[in-house]
Amino acid sequence: MITDLTAQPIRFTSDLPAWQRLLETLGGHLVYERPGWLVYAVGSGRVALHAASEQQPAGVCALALSTTTPVPEAVAAAAAAGVPITLGHPDHGEAGMVEAPDGTSFTLDSPTPVEREGGVSDRRLAALPIWYGPDTAMITGVLEGIGARPRTVADDRIWTDLRCEGGGLVAAHRDESPAVELAFEWDGDVEEALALLTEAGIEAVLIDETYSRTVQIADPDGRKEIWVNERMTDLYGYTRT
Repeated sequence: MITDLTAQPIRFTSDLPAWQRLLETLGGHLVYERPGWLVYAVGSGRVALHAASEQQPAGVCALALSTTTPVPEAVAAAAAAGVPITLGHPDHGEAGMVEAPDGTSFTLDSPTPVEREGGVSDRRLAALPIWYGPDTAMITGVLEGIGARPRTVADDRIWTDLRCEGGGLVAAHRDESPAVELAFEWDGDVEEALALLTEAGIEAVLIDETYSRTVQIADPDGRKEIWVNERMTDLYGYTRT
């Protein structure tokens, strides 16, 4: 059994201070810091910031998850559930290495230790990495095999978001090209998130559509806007499991 699964997506950036300001404005708390590597707790889940490099340029997001289950046991449990995972030793230590059929790779790690006292100042923000690909059934199968549990499922299966027991969400979104994107969910009126960002001088706009409301934040690295989705309450076309 895989316990306390937590979403901890990794965002590579050339502007760590700007990303820190963004996360802290929305309540995030820095729990771990090394040169070029920062880990923030947010209301639900975590977000890691990594200095960009030639191999991982600014704007890239990598999916990553952690568990309190010892990594070898977690790898064995996930493999038994059909997840394409092996026990590996990347540069940060022992980890489960997932190589999905669509070419997406990510790690299952032990939790990052908390080295800084204090806590999250706003519980409404949740980490929501989105895994895009043409086969959402495969994506959700891998995520469920690691311990995530479906929460909201579109009737046409173009979208499924899943809960992580230890915090955070992860979503499968149908698209022709596999990719991972960092997004967030706001549990409440997303205009309040917009007000916090505006007060801090961070460029953001509200997108109010019939099916959802989203705050789009200017990416510190000049890439596609960062989305903060208001938690869905109108479930027409969706099922909440």
